[in-house]
Amino acid sequence: MKTVALIGGLLGLIVAPVWAGESHCSAQEQIVFSCSLGKKMVSVCASNDFSANSGYLQYRFGLKGAPELVFPGLTKAAPAASYVQARTLMFAGGGGGYLRFINGPHHYIVYTAIGKGWGERDGVAVEKNGQRIANLGCRDVPLSKLSEEFFSHASLPADRDEFQIPGLD
Repeated sequence: MKTVALIGGLLGLIVAPVWAGESHCSAQEQIVFSCSLGKKMVSVCASNDFSANSGYLQYRFGLKGAPELVFPGLTKAAPAASYVQARTLMFAGGGGGYLRFINGPHHYIVYTAIGKGWGERDGVAVEKNGQRIANLGCRDVPLSKLSEEFFSHASLPADRDEFQIPGLD
């Protein structure tokens, strides 16, 4: 019994730092979503005090350790509800959720979903003036807190445009 507990404890020490390092978020932030896109990664990071009335929520994209796009630029920006919309999704045999970051004509949609017959779809889609210009799928299992509970806690408004998961439309 002691051997099993010891091995389990050692595995926990080995696995935890790998997961913790797989995002653009700092150790002082919550990882809301993060996955590898190949050479680059996408992360949604929040301050530990993030809620409807405090903290920040930020989209980050680029090479690990050197994000090339951080939105909004200031971590103490306007309330997240002014630049982020969210929605949960229902599918046969599954469901999902997404966050839409609105930066003028550019929208960055971070999503995760699973459904019967098509499996899992996770990644980030980019739209410009309402047209999809890119979709990058996760190459690994994403870390994700995208859920109705998270969206409600943050008082994020429902997405007005209703995003369609790439490959299902």
